[in-house]
Amino acid sequence: MDKGVILRILLLIGAAALLFAPTVWAIRDAAHRKFPTTKAKAIWLAVVTLLPPIGAFAYIAVGRPRASKVAEDVEAPMVNSETGSE
Repeated sequence: MDKGVILRILLLIGAAALLFAPTVWAIRDAAHRKFPTTKAKAIWLAVVTLLPPIGAFAYIAVGRPRASKVAEDVEAPMVNSETGSE
C-alpha cells in the first residue's frame, strides 16, 4: 500500500472517532442524569442517538444544563423550618 493511502485511512478513522466520541459520551451522560420527566430523558436520548453528532452537540449545549439544574434542585438539602437544620 502507498503511504498516502495509509495516511488517508488513518485520517478518516481519526475523524470518525472525533465525531463518534461526543455521541457516546452524550448517550452515557443523558442515561445517568436526572431530567424533569422521563419523557424529556427519552426525547434527548432519541435526538442524540438518531442525529449524531449534531444531536450530541445539541444535548451538550441545551439538554445537559437543563438536566443539571433539575439535579441540583432535587439534591438540595431540605431545611427544617423549626430547627433550621437539615
